[in-house]
Amino acid sequence: MWVDLLVEQICQERTAPYVVNDAWTPSGPAHVGSLRGVILHDAVARGLRDRGHPVDFLYGFDDFDPLDGIPPSIPRAFYEPHLGRPLCQVPWHEGAGSFADHFAAEFESVFRAVGCRPRTYRTSELYRRGEFDFALRLALDRAAEIVAIEREITGSRRAERHPVQVLCEECGRIGTTVVLRWDGEQVEYECRPDKVTWARGCGHRGRRSPFRGGAKLTYRTEWAAKWALFGVKVEGAGKDHMTRGGSHDTASAVARRVFGVSVPFPIPYEFFLVGGRKMASSRGGVSARELLEVLRPELVRFLVVRAYYRTAIDFDPGGETIPRLYDEYDRAAAAYFGELPARTPGEEQDVRDLARTFYYAWLKPDPPRPFVRPRFSKVAFWVQMPHVRVEELVQREKGAPLSDADREELAARAQDARRWLARWAPAWYHIAVRDQLPPEVDRLSPRQRELLRQLARRLQTEAVDPEKVQAAIFALRSELGLSSQEAFGAVYVAFLGKDHGPQAGSLLAALDRDFVVRRLYEASGEPVSHAP
Repeated sequence: MWVDLLVEQICQERTAPYVVNDAWTPSGPAHVGSLRGVILHDAVARGLRDRGHPVDFLYGFDDFDPLDGIPPSIPRAFYEPHLGRPLCQVPWHEGAGSFADHFAAEFESVFRAVGCRPRTYRTSELYRRGEFDFALRLALDRAAEIVAIEREITGSRRAERHPVQVLCEECGRIGTTVVLRWDGEQVEYECRPDKVTWARGCGHRGRRSPFRGGAKLTYRTEWAAKWALFGVKVEGAGKDHMTRGGSHDTASAVARRVFGVSVPFPIPYEFFLVGGRKMASSRGGVSARELLEVLRPELVRFLVVRAYYRTAIDFDPGGETIPRLYDEYDRAAAAYFGELPARTPGEEQDVRDLARTFYYAWLKPDPPRPFVRPRFSKVAFWVQMPHVRVEELVQREKGAPLSDADREELAARAQDARRWLARWAPAWYHIAVRDQLPPEVDRLSPRQRELLRQLARRLQTEAVDPEKVQAAIFALRSELGLSSQEAFGAVYVAFLGKDHGPQAGSLLAALDRDFVVRRLYEASGEPVSHAP
């Protein structure tokens, strides 16, 4: 399982204690790719702890970065005057706090909902407390060297590139300033109107101390400075950062040559796409919060953990995606709880990997305990039947009273099923048992009617058990020379008025037995007086 393999490699190549770091700039709603990152790091931190190693899992909000774009979901006119200012100093338009506060809190609530428990920090606070002062001094003293490193790695020849951005004392912008001189205590800087295309500097020229919040490091140098400040041993990033000549290569060179620290164990992970589109928070798209409106937290975490980290996740909530994801989740749970038999060494390894996948997808602090797992597609059909008591059906399947954990799981599945039916489910999942005999039964063949008649006779004396009903229909299909589509289609027509539907056994078991027998007789053409 990929988490275990990564943990084993980390333990071979890096020494404990392990500082695992991840970070994100709260410049808008966090996209789903950022959620993949925090879940990945959380799983790796869990694996390291399980080996008995001390681990500090950090998550940073880079809120001292400038506002360089306006998400489409918020009022542009309000935020345009703030472009170029630190995110932590841009007011939120709907109440107290800053722009960064709003989106950081929103994303933190999401990743904690999916079981991630890092210790969080904000770069603005680190700068104001002076914790980056050592890095600012080093970057200013060796600015030419850092610029040369960046040009060497990236091939860029931008003349005004500098590793430090000063906070303008006149307009409060940090993305529009250029360092002109450094005397060892203060920087001379200029806030240029034309430095960037997305913000306009005020033209102020001045001198100030860069320390304790007076300036910040540019992204790639700041990344290396974090590694030095925290002693980071493990940090992954999306593959766009890990490409040759990309930001990770530059940060790595600055870390080694300027800060004199080792590069953390890198984990380059693939994109997370929804409906085939790469998401970006500044351009809209599906956010991490919106994903929780599609899937419950357990399924979100499983969706990420089940995929090899170097494989893209392309999630489309339409079609059969969510029922199949539930089936995979249930199979992994069965492996974890020792309910999945394996006959060969290869199967044994697959079962072990599935069990570990379920373990890393588990989001609660307490260890998993067995719980009922009625198939999601069944639950989706059951919740559409007003007279069906889903809990009673599940208890019948279990053959024992439901535990609190069983009820909690069943309630979550029922809620997911209703949400899925309302928004994502294909048309054939929407069913309604007809109160009256559907007129479509007139199209049934004599052999189909005979199947319904014989099934009714069996159910008069036998319990309506889902598996026994399925077996009975299969047996009658063979006896009468019908295809599976003709046999099961006859049952669906009798109750739904269409030739497709849920598992027939589950459908009939969910209904009152007297009603089932009467309807089967009626649809077969047998006199209703023969029914109970």
